[in-house]
Amino acid sequence: MKKIKGAKKMLLYILLFLISLIVIYLIIKTVPYTPAIKGVNTIASIEKVSIGGMKQSILIRSTDTNNPILLYLHSGPGSSEMASFRTFHPELEKHFTVILWDQRGTGKSFNKEVEKNGLTIDMLLDDTGELIQYLLKRFHQDKLFLVGHSWGTALGILATSKYSQHLYAYVGSGQEVEPAYSEKLSREYALAEATKKNNVKAIQELSAINISYPYLDTKNNPNWYNDLMIERKWLVKFGGEVYGKDNYNKFFITPLLGLSEYTLMDTIKFGQGSGFSLRSLWPQIMELNFNETNIDFKVPIFFLQGRNDFNTISKLVENYYQKIKAPSKKLIWFEKSGHHPMYEEKDLYDSILIKEVLPIAYQ
Repeated sequence: MKKIKGAKKMLLYILLFLISLIVIYLIIKTVPYTPAIKGVNTIASIEKVSIGGMKQSILIRSTDTNNPILLYLHSGPGSSEMASFRTFHPELEKHFTVILWDQRGTGKSFNKEVEKNGLTIDMLLDDTGELIQYLLKRFHQDKLFLVGHSWGTALGILATSKYSQHLYAYVGSGQEVEPAYSEKLSREYALAEATKKNNVKAIQELSAINISYPYLDTKNNPNWYNDLMIERKWLVKFGGEVYGKDNYNKFFITPLLGLSEYTLMDTIKFGQGSGFSLRSLWPQIMELNFNETNIDFKVPIFFLQGRNDFNTISKLVENYYQKIKAPSKKLIWFEKSGHHPMYEEKDLYDSILIKEVLPIAYQ
């Protein structure tokens, strides 16, 4: 009897301890903060700045604000990487003034006003230009580095063409080229893997998707969003997003829940903004084809591309790279990466930015 009572008492203590941890976590996650960086000319700041007539959130971190600016354009659309990039790349803060921006309609920058006014690529392109000029003026610099991932590379290519006078160079990973065709190839990859593995459920779901071209047909297919979600689910499951893995929790979910810069309310807004941005921008994204519109650049171009990327298909990136003209260009393959080389091979990514990209600012 004493043993039973002792066991119950121990379970009660454990339960109270777990409840205490949860309460502490909830309290901590109510106030955003970013850890300070020691030094004389450092900066570590979460701020809301007025861009395009509305308040938008940026995270600024650097050991020296005289360092060249690196403005990172996140994926999605609507998928903030403030948590992921900050978590995986503290090394870059020693060499750049790193700016992580939650774009209009994304995460900390999502609000009802955005939903009411709508969202277009042109809006985000204008926001990018305004933010670039704000940062250059604030840090007393003439140019900055523009770095993008996935959807951020579509915005990045457009911004590089429009605002080249303000840029040292452009760096893209998971580079968008012709999104509609790329999505078609992504589905084909997922279906081939499903067939190889004899996954009946995956075969049925992927085979039921409307495969008209351009894919996805957002104008004539009212189920395009669900079709896209099905494709992405199986693409991730079969390793088309992260090389050798069937999920990307380590790169996105874990940092998001743990990052001090993001409150629980911000995390909720992340989900709201992601769905809103994707539904708003996807039909517009399906109209893009940089092979036909953006091949001449006035700044150096770097593509840091996962060899095993079946989201933004690597062979399309390679073909596009051959077409573009720039003062200099470089395509660097990440052999052990899929769609997220900045997280899958973070040390190599940092090394290239520091040793090959950064020196352009000092030429």
